[in-house]
Amino acid sequence: MNFGQWLKSLSTTDHIVLIVLYIFSIYLSKISLESLIEMYDKQKKYSEFRIQFRITPIMLLSLGFLYSLLFYTLLEGIFDIMP
Repeated sequence: MNFGQWLKSLSTTDHIVLIVLYIFSIYLSKISLESLIEMYDKQKKYSEFRIQFRITPIMLLSLGFLYSLLFYTLLEGIFDIMP
């Protein structure tokens, strides 16, 4: 079964759960990236010559995808009823 067939076989509840899981993962990735930037700023002692990092959408979504994949794998191991 490929990815498209798997998505079509899911119920509405499954879709909602996956979307909520992904939104939570994006939020967690935002917190992680902000804390990494803050840690870098503290390391450089807030110098005016430090590199100014910002959170880009591609980094936010890709880290969110990795977090959601991790959570999905953990939840799949805990609950055998997940598709």
